[in-house]
Amino acid sequence: MDTLKRFALLFLTMGVFISVSAQTDSTSSKPNIVLILVDDSGLMDFGIYGGEARTPNIDRLTRNGVMFSNMHASPACAPSRAMLMTGSDSHLAGVANLPEMLPEEFQGKPGYAGVLNNRVQTIATRLKEANYNTYTTGKWHLGHDEHTLPTRRGFDRSFILGASGANNFEAQGYLPMKPTAQWYADGSEADVPDDFYSSKTYIDKIISFHEEEINKAQPFFSYVAFQAIHAPIQAPEKFVDPYKLTYAVGWDKLRQSRFEKAKELKFIPQDAVLNDVFPQFRKWVELSKEEQEMYSTDMAVTAGMLEAMDFHIGRYITYLTAEGLMDNTIFIITSDNGPEGADYHKTVMRWAKKQGYHRDFDRYGSKGYYGATGPEFANAMASPFSYFKYYTGEGGLRVPFIMSGRHLPKGVKSDAFCFFTDVAPTIYDIVGLSTMANEGYVPITGKSMLAHITDPNTAIYGDNEGVGLEAGNSSAYFLNGYKIVKNNIPYGDNTWHLYHLRSDPGEINDIASEQAVLFQKMLAEFQNYVKRVGVIQMPKGYHAAKEVGKKSAVAMLKLNSPYLFTIILCIGIFVVWLKKRKVKKLTV
Repeated sequence: MDTLKRFALLFLTMGVFISVSAQTDSTSSKPNIVLILVDDSGLMDFGIYGGEARTPNIDRLTRNGVMFSNMHASPACAPSRAMLMTGSDSHLAGVANLPEMLPEEFQGKPGYAGVLNNRVQTIATRLKEANYNTYTTGKWHLGHDEHTLPTRRGFDRSFILGASGANNFEAQGYLPMKPTAQWYADGSEADVPDDFYSSKTYIDKIISFHEEEINKAQPFFSYVAFQAIHAPIQAPEKFVDPYKLTYAVGWDKLRQSRFEKAKELKFIPQDAVLNDVFPQFRKWVELSKEEQEMYSTDMAVTAGMLEAMDFHIGRYITYLTAEGLMDNTIFIITSDNGPEGADYHKTVMRWAKKQGYHRDFDRYGSKGYYGATGPEFANAMASPFSYFKYYTGEGGLRVPFIMSGRHLPKGVKSDAFCFFTDVAPTIYDIVGLSTMANEGYVPITGKSMLAHITDPNTAIYGDNEGVGLEAGNSSAYFLNGYKIVKNNIPYGDNTWHLYHLRSDPGEINDIASEQAVLFQKMLAEFQNYVKRVGVIQMPKGYHAAKEVGKKSAVAMLKLNSPYLFTIILCIGIFVVWLKKRKVKKLTV
């Protein structure tokens, strides 16, 4: 029986290799690649991953492909996008941290410019070597000047948002430091259409690129980077209505239910323990009814935004099917980091209302609604893991990852450790390109997952192959099922801990003292990683949220400077008048 299994596996591997890897004179034999990136969606947000949102199209692709439960991104969006697009560590690619979170003295230092540098090539650039048509729509967030727009990074056609986020219904910014938002079409500034809704328009545009393509016989690479579910959370009412009462149970029960669902889906061991809630967090029952309505409505809009995204993904699938392209297309779907835990309710809403946004919970499906999950619900969404976006706990890093296509295995689940830098070399391996960087460029630090996909018994990383990660002064190093991690303030303690993720996915039992030799070995390996990629230590007391706050305060001062000048001028005139009046009285 073992011999038969080995032969069956050999034929499967050969079939995949011949179907998607072999180079022939006909470019049409190469598979089309669709890479879909979701924004701020944790491992368990899609329906098939245990989430509350209905995502039938993603679910169908997953059932017809390989479903990963141990994929890791960066805890911040732009560094993840840099690694996804290049296969190289974010520091090597030039996007080590978000510029919004970087102290002024570090702005522009090597690796910290916040835009893709010229030492890396994108997936699009590499696929042009294999005669691919290359398209992208959605949130780019890797630069928007003449050197860093997608048209300069290998894409033939593009319609992208240059900023980190924006209104999903109209051309409007979303933060005090980003009161405006810019879209670019094929390298030039552009307007959004009258019927703009981000998820709809991005699919409209990607379909239009296919329709306008002259060389339709060539294979294509489509990169669609949705704004869903980044703040501001917004969705048409018809998608939100089914979830109006779903989250009224609150974040405590949601956290518990996702933990139980993770066990049911075998993402975590049956004897795993749920970690403690951060002491700063409130219990749901402590909230007023008005507060409960506010947070549960925002979560209903979040689920609706995911469903709306899935609906439009379905439109793309329908188009590709009608055009006879679907059978030779591989879909890859993932997210850039875990759930958003910033407290927009305290820091942004007052400004947002002055900009025309509203918080009317009876109009949750309107253009001006500004939704945000908040830290407690983000923590619940990240369950069964610890922390969320901006932190290197598993909740900030572990994201869904799906690969689906006719020539790939179907209905397979994998818990193998993998990393965002692995996506690009996997694509190169599939289409028959070298998984190594071209001469003159920094190394591709990721590894191809193709051998594991064709044979789940083949590990992606060997027992002695570790992976380092750093963003915003939160850090981690992974090695053979173990993880050392240091989470920055305010929720972290800025101290290194050691966990065995296979048995302790919630990162509860610190075994640094018990496994002192391993702990020191991994710390040394992390320091080697720091030197290799050029990590810069942030100053003592560094607080990413405070950096954002400082920049927001400066932006608001600049925004209100005309009014402030008028007020100061009036006060000055009044003071002069008082002095003159006083002098006049004394002379009399």
